[in-house]
Amino acid sequence: MDSVHSFCQTLYNCIYLPIHYYKNGQLQLVLPDTGFPFDVAAPHLPELLSKNRAIAYFLTKEFHYIGLVRNDKTGQTVLIGPVFSIPPSPSSIRNIMKEYSISPEHKEQLTELYQFMPSYSFHQFSHLLALFYQALFDDVIDIDAYLNVYTDTGSALEASLHSAKSYDAKEMELFHNTYHYEQQYLNYIRNGNVDGLKDFFSNAFSLKTGNLADNPLRQAKNILIVSVTLATRCAIEGGLDIESAYQLSDIYIQEGEKLQSTEALYRMQYNMLLDFTRRVAQARLPRDATSDIYKCIQYIKQHTNQAVSTSEVAAYVGKSRSYLSHCFKKELGFEMREFIMHCKLEEAKSLLTYTDKSLSEISSYLCFSSQAYFQNVFKKNVGITPNEYRRQPNAHKNYPPPSQFQ
Repeated sequence: MDSVHSFCQTLYNCIYLPIHYYKNGQLQLVLPDTGFPFDVAAPHLPELLSKNRAIAYFLTKEFHYIGLVRNDKTGQTVLIGPVFSIPPSPSSIRNIMKEYSISPEHKEQLTELYQFMPSYSFHQFSHLLALFYQALFDDVIDIDAYLNVYTDTGSALEASLHSAKSYDAKEMELFHNTYHYEQQYLNYIRNGNVDGLKDFFSNAFSLKTGNLADNPLRQAKNILIVSVTLATRCAIEGGLDIESAYQLSDIYIQEGEKLQSTEALYRMQYNMLLDFTRRVAQARLPRDATSDIYKCIQYIKQHTNQAVSTSEVAAYVGKSRSYLSHCFKKELGFEMREFIMHCKLEEAKSLLTYTDKSLSEISSYLCFSSQAYFQNVFKKNVGITPNEYRRQPNAHKNYPPPSQFQ
C-alpha cells in the first residue's frame, strides 16, 4: 500500500467525502465502499483528465463539485466528490437518477448515500483539492490562484466591500453613482450572469467602506454578513429556491466566523457572490433539458458579446447544426436563433439600466451589425426604443419568447 492510498483512507475518516484513487489508470480504492451499482463521480473522469491540469474540477447540473488531482510522473490520480454545499432535495435526487441512468430501485440507496455526506462550500472543497495536491506532489499550492477563482487586484478587493458604502455616502458625495454601482452588481446575481459579475469586479472602481467594527477582522466579517444577506435576497428574486438560498446563506456566515484573516474573508466573499450567481444561472435553466441543449444554453449565455451563430454553437457541442436546431425547437418550443437574440437583448436591457454607455457602444459590444438594426430589433421585441427603456426600465422587464428564461 503506497502513502497516497493510506492518506486517502485516513482523510476519508475525517471528511467523509467520496474518494476514488487510481494508480497508472487502474482503480485502487473507492471510499465509501458501498457496493452500489452506480457511480456519479467516475463518469466525469475522462472530461477532467482531458483538461490536462494537475488540479481540475467539474460542476454538475445539480451543482455538485467533482474534483481531480493527478501527478502524471507517478501515475497517481485522486477523484473526489460529489461534493455539495446544500443537501440534495428530492427533486435533485430525481434529476441525478435521470442524468446517470440510475434505476428507480436504487433511489433509497442514493438518498441514503447523500444523507450521510457532510456539506462543504466551494471554498472548503477547493482547499481539499490543495490538500490532495500536497499529498501527491509533496508540495504546497495557492489553490485560489491556480484555479483562478479570485482576482487579486486592488480594485476587485475594494469592489467586494461595497455592501457597506452607504455609510459614507455623505462624505464621498456619491449618492447616485453608488446606488447604481450596487444595483448593477446585484443585477448580475439576480440574472445569474457569472461572466458579467467577474468583469464588473475586475474593472470596478475603489470605494471606501464605512466603519462597521472596531477592528479590521470584525469589520470584514460584518461586511461579509451584509453581502451574504444582499446576495441571498437577489438570488431568490432570480429564481433560486428560498430554502436553498437560506441554507447557503447560513453556511457562508458560519464559515466566515471561523476565518481569522481579512484576506481569507475577502476571498471567500468574492467566491460567495459567484456561487450565488452560478446557482441562479442553474435555477433558470430548464430542468428536463438534455445534456446537449444544456451545453447550448450555457454557451449562448456566456457569449452574448460575440457574434454567436447556430453553427458556432453546434460546433461547440459537437453535433450537426440541423440536428441541434431540431432538438432545441423540440425540447424548448422555440428556435435557437430566438434564444440567442433574447440573451443579447437581456444584456442590452441591463446595460441600458445600469451603465451610461451610448447606444452605439452597446450595439457594438453585443455585435449587432449597426446601431439602427439594434434599435429596430430592440423596439420590435421589447415594445419601446432603447432610449425609452433607459428612462423607464422597470415598466418593461420581460418579453416573450422565451418565457421560461425570464
